Amino acid sequence: MQALIGVARSRMMLLVAAAGAAATLSIIPARAQDDHSIYYGSRAGMHVTTVSKSGIGTSKAVIMIKHTPKDAKAFCVEYEQDYSMACVKRTMASVKVGDRVTANCKKGTWTDVYGEGYVFEGKSRSDDLMADYVVRSVKTGEILDGSSASGYPTAFSVFQELCPGVAE
Repeated sequence: MQALIGVARSRMMLLVAAAGAAATLSIIPARAQDDHSIYYGSRAGMHVTTVSKSGIGTSKAVIMIKHTPKDAKAFCVEYEQDYSMACVKRTMASVKVGDRVTANCKKGTWTDVYGEGYVFEGKSRSDDLMADYVVRSVKTGEILDGSSASGYPTAFSVFQELCPGVAE
């Protein structure tokens, strides 16, 4: 009986550890499923709804997006841990994103939900970057270092949705 209780406790601790790891991973933008594949930030729930896609993987890739109350609710619940309608209204009022993200996959250029431009410069060969790929901001000319503070995970996930298979 004691052995059974020990096994049950071990399994429970593994489940708790796995749940904690999953919660931590949800903070980092990844390729999301369904119609929430485009992110506007690195926190949990910071996504928009995909309305339509055209030209994916081409020089005229476009994903039409919309920030919906359902998206705002996801941010409120998943990140703010606030289930109130007031949070949804605040989030809807504060999140100002465009209606599309675009890319020229042949040139490796794209725009994010704010209209900011980026250039994909290939595989990183620098030990100074935390990223596998080099992404340069068109606005500043700076290379994003791979951190969430630089915006790399969010920007790069948009590129991957618009130009699948270029950088995996």
